[in-house]
Amino acid sequence: MTPEEFDELAKGLHHEWDSPGLWARIVRSRWNLRVGIVAVAAALLLGLYFAAPAKRVAAPASGDTSLLTEQAMAEVEAAEAAYRQSIDRLAKVAAPRLDRPATPLLKAYAEKLALLDGAIAGLKREVERNGFNAHLHVQMAAVYRDKQRTLEEVLRHE
Repeated sequence: MTPEEFDELAKGLHHEWDSPGLWARIVRSRWNLRVGIVAVAAALLLGLYFAAPAKRVAAPASGDTSLLTEQAMAEVEAAEAAYRQSIDRLAKVAAPRLDRPATPLLKAYAEKLALLDGAIAGLKREVERNGFNAHLHVQMAAVYRDKQRTLEEVLRHE
């Protein structure tokens, strides 16, 4: 087949069609994705908030929102600390299996956990620089959740 014949064949295969509402559906799906991300972030923060046995502080009567923000961040940080402590206890239980992995799968889990610990360290540095960035806290919670699942898999592995 010559290049000219190929071009003619390609022109014959070209087909266009109307897509009414395609752009609107794309915009709507992006909006739904953003709403979903915000909902997940809010659920995570609420879950962390209620998981920790932190003391609840009443709102100030003066209407000082900066104090409310600081209190809310302190509560989130306390919840995150409790969550980290529970995962650290889980890591101590799994440590004997990971120190001397008996199977290639356990070795892969150990490597994954090392990567997750590196990601956690990087996120901690970013949170220290900008603790009010909720996105960082959501990312940190996701990495900790992944670490928790991985440790649970290690403990289930025979």
